[in-house]
Amino acid sequence: MPTDAPAWRLKSSLAGIEWPAVPDMRSGLVCSLLRQMESEQWLAPHEIAARQSLQLAQIVRHAARSVPWYRAHWPPGLVAQWSDGAPVRADDFARLPCLSRRELQAQFDQLQSGAVPSEHGPLADGSSSGSTGTPVRFRKTYLNQLIWEALTLRDHAWHARDLLQTLCIIRRGEAGEADNWGMATRMFHTGPAHLCPVSVDVQAQLAWLVQRAPGYLLTYPSLALQLATLALEQGVRLPSLREVRTFGEPLDAQVRQACHEAWGVPVNDTYSSEELGYLAIRCPHSGHYHVQSENVLLEVLDDDGNACAPGACGRVVVSGLLNFAMPLIRYELGDMAEAGPPCPCGRGLPVLARILGRTRNMLVTADAKRYWPTFGFRDSGATRVVQRQVVQTAPGQVQIRYVSTSALAPEEEARLVAQVAQRLPPGMRVDALRVDGIGRSASGKFEEFVSLVAAPAAP
Repeated sequence: MPTDAPAWRLKSSLAGIEWPAVPDMRSGLVCSLLRQMESEQWLAPHEIAARQSLQLAQIVRHAARSVPWYRAHWPPGLVAQWSDGAPVRADDFARLPCLSRRELQAQFDQLQSGAVPSEHGPLADGSSSGSTGTPVRFRKTYLNQLIWEALTLRDHAWHARDLLQTLCIIRRGEAGEADNWGMATRMFHTGPAHLCPVSVDVQAQLAWLVQRAPGYLLTYPSLALQLATLALEQGVRLPSLREVRTFGEPLDAQVRQACHEAWGVPVNDTYSSEELGYLAIRCPHSGHYHVQSENVLLEVLDDDGNACAPGACGRVVVSGLLNFAMPLIRYELGDMAEAGPPCPCGRGLPVLARILGRTRNMLVTADAKRYWPTFGFRDSGATRVVQRQVVQTAPGQVQIRYVSTSALAPEEEARLVAQVAQRLPPGMRVDALRVDGIGRSASGKFEEFVSLVAAPAAP
């Protein structure tokens, strides 16, 4: 187990045996996976890529042999070669069409394998609520659950978390309490976990946190920002808090700054999807994201389908390496990310410098140019504003929708408008609208910027 987390104490599965602890078979498998991953992450990038290519060939050949959708949509010559066990060359793989969320949504049956290895364990169905507007169903194996648990432990290990602390979670779901942190850590002694639904009022959420005194808070970046901002305004401290953990939305410097100012703690993030599990985990040293190469091959592609160089942004295309029940090969998540250079921490895992969010939430101008708008709202001067969202309603127009405890004076609203306008291309019209509430998606996520405008054809 990780040497930098001395509080990680194994539970024994055998009656009367406390030390040395004897874990059950499932826990033993997860711990073995973690130990292997933590050792091999220090391999050179080319060595990790070589091992990953071996596994990619396995899943691609399996898909060519047993998944109807790929047999129908991949080049027939490649399907025949790969079905016979031919090597999977990088240039041939790059020719494969991308699988869209809409195709996954419509082709659930055709994307299932008819020859799942029995050793991969029982099958289970899952679904994504569709923060992109396209909900999907998928199927996984028991092996995929084990990998998810091992990567959860890797995240804990990288950030040297003390599992004996209290964990508070604010996300979609029903209120609840447990005497442990969850399935991934069930083989260790842990502190309690408490869940508060994201639908609860933010003021009540902050009071809930004060009452439970967490060592760790797990929630969405947008909600962490709201909670930290409110705590700063009201002087609410969380003295036992060690770290804020975020997921589900892009994390920016504003969130990290607010949590540091309010509570003096760092913010660490993970990048994942319901369909594929962990995609990348934030590096504890550089702050960049390490792609979880044991689980996925992640490509960042430009508009021409070429791999982006470090520093360039492109769309995220992912191939799951271990799901033989429903292989998702070159699956386009609908996200954008920035490719990164090798990490100075020494891990050979590929790097993402930033996760930018959904492709549908890019600002579109009348001349077909696209931008990633970012907004710094905390210095707007309108302290009664508790929630804000910028919505593009037309190629030359955006609207800032806000929730406030009382009506803003005209000059306060004008400051909000000016703040948004200075972050946009010249000529964009900005107006403001006070609303009663701004909802989250079905998955509990909040989007700071939403574009309702389709990208026009370039002249």
